Amino acid sequence: MESWLLRRAVFLLFIALVPFSCAIRYPLVVGRTADIISWSGFFMFTVSLAFAFYVHSLFPRSHKRPGDFKNLLTDGPYRHVRHPFYAAFIVMGFGIALWCLSVPGLIAYALMLPLWEKVAEIEERELLEYWGDLYHEFMRTRGRFFPRRASR
Repeated sequence: MESWLLRRAVFLLFIALVPFSCAIRYPLVVGRTADIISWSGFFMFTVSLAFAFYVHSLFPRSHKRPGDFKNLLTDGPYRHVRHPFYAAFIVMGFGIALWCLSVPGLIAYALMLPLWEKVAEIEERELLEYWGDLYHEFMRTRGRFFPRRASR
């Protein structure tokens, strides 16, 4: 399966979990603590959504395959991580669940983590095949979803 097909399926699942997270609320906390958690989730959601739009703006109009890119993206958020777009969606999912105070949503988005890993893994195989040593060096110097600690 090409990575763009799996990507599309994972994004559709992500979107399907939004109403699930908001409809099946099961808050473990109430009152002021719940308000703080909910507003924190809303903040996580809005910042990660804006970040996802920014990262997506760096892509060419068509971006199903590595060859659709003129150059390997290494600037902006790609200076720090290999998959900032997926990282935005990981944070966004947890933000939605917190915003809605949904324990089932937190569990559902946590269960999506292996899917994001699989999408990135398949995509990285395609990128290695297309970009070769350039992408291999890129992988060596950056974390997959979140920045690595600098080696000493």
